[in-house]
Formats: sequence, structure tokens, C-alpha cells
Amino acid sequence: MSHHWTSALRGALVAVGLLTVVAGPVRAELSTVMPELVTGPNFAPFTGDDLPQGGLMTELVQRAFKAAGRSYGVRFVPWKRGYDGVVSGRFLASFPFVRTPERERDALFSDPLIEVRQFVYMSTHTRMSFSGPEDFRGRVVCAPIGFALPIELDAMVRQGELTRESPSDLTACVRMVATGRADAFVLDEYTGSTAVIHAGVINDIRVAERPYATVSLHLIVGRVTPDAPAILAGFNEGLRALKSSDVYQEMLARHTAVAPR
Repeated sequence: MSHHWTSALRGALVAVGLLTVVAGPVRAELSTVMPELVTGPNFAPFTGDDLPQGGLMTELVQRAFKAAGRSYGVRFVPWKRGYDGVVSGRFLASFPFVRTPERERDALFSDPLIEVRQFVYMSTHTRMSFSGPEDFRGRVVCAPIGFALPIELDAMVRQGELTRESPSDLTACVRMVATGRADAFVLDEYTGSTAVIHAGVINDIRVAERPYATVSLHLIVGRVTPDAPAILAGFNEGLRALKSSDVYQEMLARHTAVAPR
């Protein structure tokens, strides 16, 4: 990314309309599971209780379920609480999540909601550069509670080669990097760029030229949830219907701007 990225980012979110959602039961055999979707806050433009329709992913997930003949309410809760609630079967599903081996042991994953590029956001107060995961050795990476690090970085943390700081929310993480208390964070181009703008630290963050990786984001359903494969099959059918029409691109354009390089 060039140093001109910040001016284009200011159009990252577009405010439009409101969506009314009707909550309803899933099926009789799901009586022990709350017929409710959960997601986390402060993850613009994808999720947030202060965003139009709750953000791009919130609108997409609800509309995909509706296309499959099911309507659910959405609750915004801390990311870890929502994830744990889905894994235990308390909540029906959560989103959006990147696949990791640990998460795949806990939950079933939908078809991709969207594919995004992850970038390394670094402090202007550190000499760190990025050409590959090995550049993180001996550094401090920030990832909020409930956020997953890329597999290679998670392995470095487990081996003591990389220190992880985990504040309670994304804004705190961005400010830790901006002030030099952490060297970097890794996040998709939309959420990362928006978080930097909202934290008011544009001049204190620089972005690596090359992406860290391209990943997909998913809806998850706990493996212990009764009828989980059928729930996902219905959702995936609705998602495919949206993607095959103009609705998906319309939602994407309405909630985001193209993230600059």
C-alpha cells in the first residue's frame, strides 16, 4: 500500500436504511438451542451494532437465512462469549470467522461469505518490515481477545518466538500499535483500514506493501448443535442464491468501498 491509502479509506463505510428482523424457532429438536445468531461489535464494515443493518456480514447472513426460509434475530456480544456460546450449543451460529484448525475442531463452517486480503499494519515507531511471517520473530503482535492469529504466527507465540498482546477490543489494539507498545497487527484490508481511521491514528500506522494472505470469512455452527449440517446446508443454499443474483454485489458496494493499494 502507498502512503496515499488513507484518503481513499474515508469512504469505507456507507450508511443506508434499517433492516427489521423477525426472530423465530429453528425446529422442534433445537429447543435447547437459542434460535439466535450472535456476532461481535466494532468490526466495521462487517459487523457492529452502530452500523446500518448491523454491517455487511450481518445483513448478508440474515438475508441468506431468509432466502432459505428462516429468519433469526442477531445479538451483539463480545467475540469470545459469542464463540464459546456457539461451541457449547447455547447459540445457533456466529460470524464472521476465519478457518483455523482449532476452530474446525469446535464448529462446522459455511461456504465463504467473502474473500479478503489480510495485511500487516505496523507502527511508525518500529523498524519492523514485512516480507514474510519470519519477520515477526522477536516482535510483539496485537490481536484482541477472540481474534485468531494466522497459523504461522500462532505457532510462533506457542513456541515463545513471538509475544501476543490481547486487549479487549480492536480499537485498543490499534492504539497499542500506534504508540509502539506492539509492533503490528494483522487484519483484512477493510476492517484494518477502518479501525485505523476510527482510532484517529492514521499518521502512526503504516501498512505493508504485500498482503500477508488471502482468507475467507465464514458463518460457524457448533458441532454439538442438533441438526448442524442441515442448518448449514440451508444457509449455504440461501447464500448461493444471493451470490448468483445482483443482491450480493449490491450489498458489498453499499457497505464498503474498494480498499486501496
